[in-house]
Amino acid sequence: MNKKLIAIAIAAAVSAPAMAATSNVEIYGLMNVAVDSVTNGGNAAGDTHRVGRVNDYVSRIGFKGAEDLGNGLSAVWQIENQISTDSSTSDGKGGGALGGGDLRNTFVGLKSKDMGEVRLGRHDTPYKMATGRLDQFADTMADYNGLVGAASAKGASNYFDQRASNTAVYLTPNFSGFSAAASYVFGAESATTGSADSSANAYSLAAMYEAGPLYLTAAYEKHNFGSANVGTFAGAANTDAKAWKLGAAYSIMDFTLAAMYEKTDDNQGALGANLYGHKTWFLSGKYQMGAIALKAQYANAGSTDVADSGAKQYSVGADYGFSKRTTVYALYTKINNDLNAAYNFKEGSVAGMVNNLDIDGVSVGIKHAF
Repeated sequence: MNKKLIAIAIAAAVSAPAMAATSNVEIYGLMNVAVDSVTNGGNAAGDTHRVGRVNDYVSRIGFKGAEDLGNGLSAVWQIENQISTDSSTSDGKGGGALGGGDLRNTFVGLKSKDMGEVRLGRHDTPYKMATGRLDQFADTMADYNGLVGAASAKGASNYFDQRASNTAVYLTPNFSGFSAAASYVFGAESATTGSADSSANAYSLAAMYEAGPLYLTAAYEKHNFGSANVGTFAGAANTDAKAWKLGAAYSIMDFTLAAMYEKTDDNQGALGANLYGHKTWFLSGKYQMGAIALKAQYANAGSTDVADSGAKQYSVGADYGFSKRTTVYALYTKINNDLNAAYNFKEGSVAGMVNNLDIDGVSVGIKHAF
């Protein structure tokens, strides 16, 4: 009996490393929760009041892995889901249920060292990917998508800079600092032959160049709508929307400076008029002092064909990194809306928005990556 037990123990010790070596699952995530003081409410008279809250800022959990298929080819996959620490399904906020609108970049694909990578599933568009790194306040109340990629009448980040389902994405290898990405978004899955739905689609393109402290990018995206609110993107029937942008970032010692220009257009208004299209300028900066990062950001969304429909967003803040995984932060952000604009925060949006309502907030939070 003792000999059998010894044999079993040796077999287990030998097989355990082998099992670990073949495992290709990596678990990762981010917890990001803050205490906010924010203006809320609003009515036709523009009255507001200030409220306090605990708010989750895109906490998430993910699983990813790869399998070596030989000859420089590998299979890749990822499942990532948003979670909400301050809500549950019982309070009507969704609670970060698995799948649905809480599903983040989730895909399966093939990757070649020489040919690039193909991903199929739900994924950020290349248009969104191109300038995401310029946002110093990503996934906070000061997230630049309050104005960038947004349209006042459609709500924050409901125009461009989106994550799309039904997507095929291609990522090129890096050629001496140059890389590119392209995606195609298919129309409604329920479309039948000959229906207007089958014409709904979108495509997105981005080119990037990175050399030392310099980063440059250009991106273009177009949405072709079949029937109204059909497919991944929503728009008026038989219209289209398009956008392009240029971005740059440069690091000088401990300073990082970034700028972006974006122009959007569509024909969703009466008789094909440009309904939501406008121009947006964006600037950001960061100064790193050891564990402390001082940050500032400014965005200016111009008016559409409707006069006085633009907005400005100002943000300042500081991070303190206890470690590579744990950071505390504090920020202040404000959106000044013109007479005919109602831009809102992309993350931690406030209720009761009306035109010509200025909103602001202070947020103190903690991030922990795992």
